[in-house]
Amino acid sequence: MSALIKKYIHMIFFPILFIYMEIAFHIYYYGKIDVNILFAVLSALCFGFLVSALTGFGKAVINKIIAWLLTVGSAVFFGLQMVYGHIFTKFISLSSVVENAGDATEFWEQALHGIIDCIPGLILILIIPIIALAISIKKKFICVPLKETKENLLYQGVGLGIAVIFYLLLLLMLPIGGKENFSAYDLYHKDFMLDLGIERLGVITGTRKDIHAFFFGTMEEIEIIETDNLSSLVLKPTAEITPTTIPATPTPLPTAKPDEGQDEVTKIPEATPEPTSTPLPTPTPIDTSPNVLQIDFAELAENEKNSEIKAIHKYMSEQEPTKKNEYTGMFKGYNFIYLVCEGFSPWAVDEKVTPTLYKLTHEGFVLKNFYTPIWYTSTSDGEYVALQGLVPYSSNSFKRSKKNSLPMCFGWQFLKEGYTSRAYHAHTATYYGRNETHPNLGYEFKAKKAGLEITDVWPESDLEMIQNSLPDYINDEHFHVYYMTVSGHMEYTFAGNTQASRNKEYVQDLPYSSNAKAYIACNKELDKALEYLISELEKAGIADKTVIAFSADHYPYGLEKQYIDELAGHEVEKEFELYKNYGVIWSKSMEEPVIVDKYCSSLDLVPTISNLFGLEYDSRLLMGTDILSDSPALVIFSDKSFITDYCMYNVNNGKITMLQDVELPKEYISSVMAIVKNKFNISKSILVNNYYSYLMDYIPNVVTERPSYPKTE
Repeated sequence: MSALIKKYIHMIFFPILFIYMEIAFHIYYYGKIDVNILFAVLSALCFGFLVSALTGFGKAVINKIIAWLLTVGSAVFFGLQMVYGHIFTKFISLSSVVENAGDATEFWEQALHGIIDCIPGLILILIIPIIALAISIKKKFICVPLKETKENLLYQGVGLGIAVIFYLLLLLMLPIGGKENFSAYDLYHKDFMLDLGIERLGVITGTRKDIHAFFFGTMEEIEIIETDNLSSLVLKPTAEITPTTIPATPTPLPTAKPDEGQDEVTKIPEATPEPTSTPLPTPTPIDTSPNVLQIDFAELAENEKNSEIKAIHKYMSEQEPTKKNEYTGMFKGYNFIYLVCEGFSPWAVDEKVTPTLYKLTHEGFVLKNFYTPIWYTSTSDGEYVALQGLVPYSSNSFKRSKKNSLPMCFGWQFLKEGYTSRAYHAHTATYYGRNETHPNLGYEFKAKKAGLEITDVWPESDLEMIQNSLPDYINDEHFHVYYMTVSGHMEYTFAGNTQASRNKEYVQDLPYSSNAKAYIACNKELDKALEYLISELEKAGIADKTVIAFSADHYPYGLEKQYIDELAGHEVEKEFELYKNYGVIWSKSMEEPVIVDKYCSSLDLVPTISNLFGLEYDSRLLMGTDILSDSPALVIFSDKSFITDYCMYNVNNGKITMLQDVELPKEYISSVMAIVKNKFNISKSILVNNYYSYLMDYIPNVVTERPSYPKTE
């Protein structure tokens, strides 16, 4: 074969190789080819010609080393995204690779199972490219150095020039898919998100943008989009509808005769008046003042020189706070036990097998339309949302907050009220850096091998965690306790999950497959833990003065969809229904449940619980809202899809699912989307700028130091 032919083979080899990898990934992972593949192909051409230039001008050994490094590195990263996406339904960012690599080694078995599941895809995008490279190098089709320096430089220049041409062509072609929210154009230029970015721009460009965000993302200026508050977007129904309400007391039957044309209604007979009746006492009016602190954000903005902080001040000054309501202070002075439950979902609840979970999810405040979206760092972000009331930014938001001031969090809030404040986890203390993050929330933190005696099995026992921690606080006058559970963690098999195996007898007669039974069985350990907890509270005589609240960190992504469908009894819709869950706020003191129809999520728990306990907080500072207030509903997801009182909007396909019989104005979706984007942007800036530290002087009775608690015998 002539040197000229080899030169051309080398020039086109890498572009073709990377085009192949992008298309193979797209087909295997998404099961389709659409217009977005064009942008992935253009990216592959740009990167491929760049690699061709880099591997065609040095000594043969240098060319080969560069070719192997770039090709194998790219193939491995394609494969990593495929496996990670298969396990977690989300892609992994560079920051997660860097920060959580050590933690990930603890779950090598789950990773191995994910690799096995993805073997066909890994052969396509990992093995075949490496074999192709090896054969091409051996046959001396590529990476052969040019003899003349001038020819060498010319070759290198042509390769780089073509790479630049395809890059410019990519930029020119982006608008063909439109410029609306989350189009390829929008993701590239304005609002990049890794998951949608890889889908719509390709793995190569998605990774490049992620690398840029890793090194330079926190330096970006905050963007606040001008828009109205959500409460201003109230629509008129096109037909008679029943509004979303919180029925606290039965609605009385009408006593007046219906007007002409109305349906007949039941009339309550008028009582015979008593001449000596005593007037009823005047009911105490409900305080509906806003839940705010005395912070003049407008004045702070006017006097602030830091542009980022000034922008947040201005944003806060324009937010409409939620109002106090009939539930404000309902649990004032109660003890508070808060849990984030690993992999919990409605499919873990069975009236006979998990009766305590059934009890807690059907009594107290029953949140009928509660969601737990999955975020970027799965469990850690689930905790971040439930404990800080903010939207996570990129990945490892909790770790990033470990030195921030967090006065709105429950640990510090209850310390201010004179409570003891403790947190526990049955797994290792250092996983996700909880040994640093949780003390920064105001908690005395204990975990396995870090102050808490736990049997070393996988996953560990929630029952054992509560049994061994409860003596720390059960005799305290007032206590707040936070638990991160672990028994519900994947794998959902009897061989791979100690708690599932331990509780196998409880599920053996259920009409499900082995994996579905294993999922319920491992959650039986959580059920037993809560049963024990309530029993001990009752023995201590404080059950009716204690509130238990919990939500999941995320849905059980380790349980394959076929088993979720099996447990649900129907095919679960993947965009929204998959994330529908139970949110629990329960106290034995509540004689009747309060049914809440409002759409809400784990992001709303911090303001809701703060209001129920009558804590001093500013609702403008949190990204969720008090579920029990009259504020409009808004559930937001990591891809910026959302649910409001009126509709569900899926950003992936632009589909609108109506929830009420109303006609949406043309600007409704874009207005809500602007509100959602602002919540993401503001949450990011609060985190990276340690924003709450600028407000410490304006928070009454703020506590910043944790007390030391005596050791229990």
